[in-house]
Amino acid sequence: MGRLVVVTGTGTEIGKTHTTCALLHASEGRAVGLKPIESGVVDDEGDDGRALRLSGSSMFHVKHVRAPYLYRRPVSPHLGARADGRAIDPEIVARFLVEAAGDAELVLVELAGGLFSPLGPGMTNADLAVRLTPDALVLVAPDRLGVLHDAAAVLRALAGAREQLKVTAVALVAPPVPDASTGTNAAELAWLGAPPVFSVARGTPRDLAVTEELRGLYAALCGARVT
Repeated sequence: MGRLVVVTGTGTEIGKTHTTCALLHASEGRAVGLKPIESGVVDDEGDDGRALRLSGSSMFHVKHVRAPYLYRRPVSPHLGARADGRAIDPEIVARFLVEAAGDAELVLVELAGGLFSPLGPGMTNADLAVRLTPDALVLVAPDRLGVLHDAAAVLRALAGAREQLKVTAVALVAPPVPDASTGTNAAELAWLGAPPVFSVARGTPRDLAVTEELRGLYAALCGARVT
């Protein structure tokens, strides 16, 4: 499998899929986007879900391999797994990525929810990310009031509990409706000691792929290895 980049966030519905799709376009056919765990899908194949958006943005040929954990209800993955009667297994996720990624040079894996969203008893997305041993990890956060706390809390929790996992870059996504803090948070996060911060504007993934900020984010994720 090629270089592995994990895409996670400070929460849900904050622009992870949109950012991942833009990165896929920026790769110019060298990357594949996968989402092994997803809630709120329309059917058991994940149609109309975020996984379908990722495969549609992957110009690299994506092998049609069913994601291992798809849940109809739009709930936390651990609740979907509980209702399904089948625990989420990180080893199954890892095997799915190898099978679905094929010969892609870059594999973008979007996690479900926030970095510390639960996947099962004693297991969060952070634990899954540790198992996947990514080459880079991007933390997506909304460019709105409250992000300084949310991003700092995630970064501090990660530093204190997961020494083998580090955030390579922060993607600060413009919200649908800006507030008084929008446009200022990138500089403040840098001042607080966050990893490199890149602002992701509103726009289609294809249009964003050629912007300086998105190209900078893509380069950061392709050039740094998590140790």
